[in-house]
Amino acid sequence: MTAQKRYLFVKHSPNWNVDRCTRWMHSNGKVVDWCYPADEDQFPDPRSYAGVVIFGGANSANDCAEQDWIRRELRFVEECLEHDTAFLGICLGAQILARALGATVRPHDHDIREVGFCQVDPIEEASDYLREPLTVMQWHSEGFELPPGTRRIATSDHFPNQAYELNDRVIGLQFHPEVNSEVLAIWHERNKTRSTGVLTEQERVTMMADAHHYEPEITAWLDGFMHRWTQRCENTGHENKGKNG
Repeated sequence: MTAQKRYLFVKHSPNWNVDRCTRWMHSNGKVVDWCYPADEDQFPDPRSYAGVVIFGGANSANDCAEQDWIRRELRFVEECLEHDTAFLGICLGAQILARALGATVRPHDHDIREVGFCQVDPIEEASDYLREPLTVMQWHSEGFELPPGTRRIATSDHFPNQAYELNDRVIGLQFHPEVNSEVLAIWHERNKTRSTGVLTEQERVTMMADAHHYEPEITAWLDGFMHRWTQRCENTGHENKGKNG
């Protein structure tokens, strides 16, 4: 009997596993292990997994000198690439993947941030992962160059590299399709405790209204995206021997 394919979800803070990606995995019978490197979890062997997803976080992909876990995470992504493990990077995960592929991560030239629901646009005929404009959650102040050897698959006015693919199994998304209204409520409460970058109450109200308004569109897109990506992850012949998270 063939062992069930396993996935690794890497998150940079605990207690928000109500996101769309987690729920999609559970609804579709996928086995997910968890790793929290900012809490000193050690990275497992990426060859144990059909695919790895690294989510966003408050740190920069350039914080290697200040944060040991950022250095370890960068090396882990390099190992994923070396072993041809399927990989999905979201926001910080996409930025760390960009660095691993040799691109620069930096703030916008005019200090523009994207925080809230913004439209991203597909690159014509670039990928079957995004074919129509999508209004989706953003929360970042840095972007990245298009990594060498990759192809841009989504863009926006202020940050042109919104999504890219090394191949159809290794993808970086600057935006946050995993963020539903439940996750957003958790993030808003956490944001209130920060010393900088704190949202106003009106910004929180607007973002939550947008989360509800765009819920069907984003959920439908993520469903198709995850179906295609996991199918490609599981058609590689990798053995999956990860531990329970």
